[in-house]
Amino acid sequence: MTQARSHFEAEMRIIPTGWAVAAVIGFAAVEIAFQVLIPMYVRSQELPPRPLLALLGIVGGLFLAAVLLLTGYVYADSKRRGMNALLWTLMVILIPKAIGFIAYFLLRKPLLEPCPNCRWPIGSDFAYCPKCGYASIPSCANCGRPIRRDYMCCPYCGKSVGAAATP
Repeated sequence: MTQARSHFEAEMRIIPTGWAVAAVIGFAAVEIAFQVLIPMYVRSQELPPRPLLALLGIVGGLFLAAVLLLTGYVYADSKRRGMNALLWTLMVILIPKAIGFIAYFLLRKPLLEPCPNCRWPIGSDFAYCPKCGYASIPSCANCGRPIRRDYMCCPYCGKSVGAAATP
């Protein structure tokens, strides 16, 4: 439970402060609209009861705040993954009915990890670091298939790989 909770908290910390401030302002604006402006400009016989109006304001404000926070998350996460942050942010804003959010979460790239040799960000599927040439996924010198660093012999061809597994 604490591991999943701490992972969720770490993911939420990437939301930029400006997006969090916009979510708070958006929630407050919806509350002001439902509590002050709508009762002021609409005749009282056409309004729903006051408690229902308050509930609608809270639900609408929470919905707007959640959309703004999620949009901020998409912006920061796409930047972190090496994707075009502006393009993805515009897509989730402009494509209706949450299709933009669904598309982002289905099509996003995996997180970049630092190269063990030079700390340059590389994809988890990269065999070599593009900056320093470090073999992040070692391969068998005989058959060329990828192997783990702790293997003593290749599981595909059976040849010894003691020295070949290290770059």
